Amino acid sequence: MRTYKSNRPSAEKTKRNAPRRGVQAIAVSAAMVIIAVAIALALTFGLRKPPVSDDVQTDVPPVSITFSAPLNQCTVTKQASLNKLVYNETLKQWRTHNGVDFEAKNGDEVFTIAPGTVTAVEDTIIEGVVVTVTHANGYVSTYKGLASAAVSKDDKVEAGAKLGVIGNMMCEQNDGAHLHLEMKKDGKFVSATDYLDVETDK
Repeated sequence: MRTYKSNRPSAEKTKRNAPRRGVQAIAVSAAMVIIAVAIALALTFGLRKPPVSDDVQTDVPPVSITFSAPLNQCTVTKQASLNKLVYNETLKQWRTHNGVDFEAKNGDEVFTIAPGTVTAVEDTIIEGVVVTVTHANGYVSTYKGLASAAVSKDDKVEAGAKLGVIGNMMCEQNDGAHLHLEMKKDGKFVSATDYLDVETDK
């Protein structure tokens, strides 16, 4: 009579493997719990907005600015052409005219159009003495064609404060003595006549 050996595990081996399977199940369950907790914590703290400090002002109202004339008598002789090329008789070339030209005589006093801080005073060959004043609300005014400056960098100035006197602007020599006033709002050129109550064209 032939005897066949069974391939099925004995009852004793099955009993030995049972504890291992139990440990593996516990380990898998624990890992899943840890992952679930980690995801919950990430969502909770990731979506939570940081507290706003009492020292930080989130809504600062703009400062009211009233602009005044840069000269005792203001007559515009040339408007700003911010996006349009115009012919420069002195340089014999087409270029943008980023400022407004005001009729003036040598020695006429030039005044700041609004309160602010003098951020630059430059003595240039092409544009004469140039004074730049930074105002509130993103406004900056630049005065070109001066003979000399009455202010220095970092000076605090009120509206109507004397900045200097009219001189010469070589790059616009053919236009005679005049004040070339440039303005920017938030870094972009704007026309001064949009903010000043002055005569246009003589």
